Amino acid sequence: MDKLEHTIWEKALKLLSLRAHSRQELKTKLAARFPEHPDAVASALDELERVELLNDRRFTELFIASLIQRPIGRIKIGVETRRRGLNPELVDQWLLNLNWNEIDSARRALDEKNRTLREVDPRKRKMKLVNFLRSRGFREATIYKVI
Repeated sequence: MDKLEHTIWEKALKLLSLRAHSRQELKTKLAARFPEHPDAVASALDELERVELLNDRRFTELFIASLIQRPIGRIKIGVETRRRGLNPELVDQWLLNLNWNEIDSARRALDEKNRTLREVDPRKRKMKLVNFLRSRGFREATIYKVI
């Protein structure tokens, strides 16, 4: 390993020591730091995968598990996982494995919001709740089932 590869390797290890990353996230960060050396970055990523310090399947599992702890919807989960460069099929598989239910998540979010909402007019209250659930990434069908 030459000096450049060693520097890239050390930077990658430092990033991974702070938190887990997907391959795409790490590639983006390393490419920004070493823009003239895409081959060396790819080589470092391949080596990290080979020694299992970088594993998209494991990262997806951990990331999805942390996301579903919060009451958010499928749309928001899709946005967050795409932003991290995760495979959509893998995301769907993990959501099924974890028995995640969007309606239960929406009900949890609705209960939280209902406790703090001070609106008395029923029509305005309903609109605020609908807008709140939309902002949390719930699909329209789910919103209207729980409201």
